[in-house]
Amino acid sequence: MKSIFGKIFKNPTVFSILGIIVILIGLPIGINGLTLNGGGSLGGAIILFGILVVLLIVILDRVLVNRVNAKKLNGIEIALLIVGIAIFSFSEREIIIDLRDKKTNYFILLENDGTLKNSELNYSFPFNRKMELQYNIGIINLIDDNYQRIELESPNNWKSQRMQPWKMNNFKIRFYSNSDLKLRDNQIDSIIKKEIKTVANKVYKS
Repeated sequence: MKSIFGKIFKNPTVFSILGIIVILIGLPIGINGLTLNGGGSLGGAIILFGILVVLLIVILDRVLVNRVNAKKLNGIEIALLIVGIAIFSFSEREIIIDLRDKKTNYFILLENDGTLKNSELNYSFPFNRKMELQYNIGIINLIDDNYQRIELESPNNWKSQRMQPWKMNNFKIRFYSNSDLKLRDNQIDSIIKKEIKTVANKVYKS
């Protein structure tokens, strides 16, 4: 038994260390998930499948470490890890709308139809963009989950957030509001028209 563990931990690499940690943490969580009802059991199965993939990577790593210089292998694995993290971070990039310190009951996100000026977006580590806010409305090129995720951080006084997809005069809109705020459709239309007028670089035609 001792010799087996000695072979496993001989010439440890980044992938082998991280892989073993993931397996030790994930295995009991996955097994426990299988005992749950409904979606919990599916989650457990997905975790165990991920553990199997990690185990295969660790096995491949142990095979390679006997054929390749350990320092070179570590260098390659670190590079792959950095690239992987960068790709994941880029794929999960967000446009952040921070309203936490704002005193408002609503916020309008508008997809530009070409007649308005986009809101300023400042860099936020690592690949995110943070919207510069002057009004209760923000304007971006596209509102599309496949383009870039929108992360709206609600004002501190909101109990919860409601997001309503909206459309007006070919504008694609997201209307965010405090869940306590009860508005009729015509009231929302009126609010949106008013806010568009505050940022329009030409007269808005209703």
